[in-house]
Amino acid sequence: MTTNLGGAPGSGGAGVGGTIGGTGGSATGGRDGGVTADSGAGGGSTNCMGRAISLSSNGTGMDSDAAQAEITIDLGTALPIGNAHRTIEFWAYIKPTDWVGDKNEIYYTGGTGTATSFGMDFGTNTVNGMAANHATLDPFVDGAFSDDNRSFLGIDSATAQWVHIAMTWDGTAMRTYVNGMLHITDNATTANPMLATKAGPLIIGCNPENSACFNGWFDEFRVWNVARTDQQIMASYNRPLVGNEAGLVGYWKFDDAVGSTTAADSVMGQPGHAGMLRAAASAQMPTFITANPAPPLICP
Repeated sequence: MTTNLGGAPGSGGAGVGGTIGGTGGSATGGRDGGVTADSGAGGGSTNCMGRAISLSSNGTGMDSDAAQAEITIDLGTALPIGNAHRTIEFWAYIKPTDWVGDKNEIYYTGGTGTATSFGMDFGTNTVNGMAANHATLDPFVDGAFSDDNRSFLGIDSATAQWVHIAMTWDGTAMRTYVNGMLHITDNATTANPMLATKAGPLIIGCNPENSACFNGWFDEFRVWNVARTDQQIMASYNRPLVGNEAGLVGYWKFDDAVGSTTAADSVMGQPGHAGMLRAAASAQMPTFITANPAPPLICP
């Protein structure tokens, strides 16, 4: 049976652990019951069971981010810093109103100074030649290699959808992938030959430099101490991991119990790095939800 999905989540949020509606498309079944999602990337694949995490108390568009809902993770020495190779990747459920640069920051790590941070923001401008499409990204390192890019990412901002984003650094180039495909490449220059990322927490959902935060959902957030290749990203972006993959140093599935204030790290064989859920007030904390639509993950 095909069931139409409801509207996309707004900044008002929903009850903890509830099923939240999405926009556009249809689905057969549901996550926590076998979803086949047509909305968003990778539609038509059977989804694995689990939850996602919602930051719906933050504002979308130009709304206030006074809630400051975020997940803060101290990876310690496991976090790639300086000029070390790395990959940060995740699924995000993004609404049309979220695509606003410098207002709905996605993630951040590092500190202030040239090339000392590493993060992702939405783009300020629309796609080249597509004035109605604001699905653009701004991978940044505070100065060097930052790219408020206008490339077409294969998606349209008019649809609320799950989008997979991966960002890599291999010592000479910063690459950004969307739904498994390479779309943005920023090469090192003579003036800026390397990164100098500072040690600090990984902050999912907010940027402490401007206090701007993302309103949507996250799932399958992963940190690697290697620059994943095109082939590796394509092979695993829509598949859950085991947790013992070479180079994997942080893996948050966000399948935690409803009401939990931490997000478990699913990397095997090492001390876990739990994500701490934070907000300005307890009622504004990120919440673990049964996402509807679910991210289009293919079950093992």
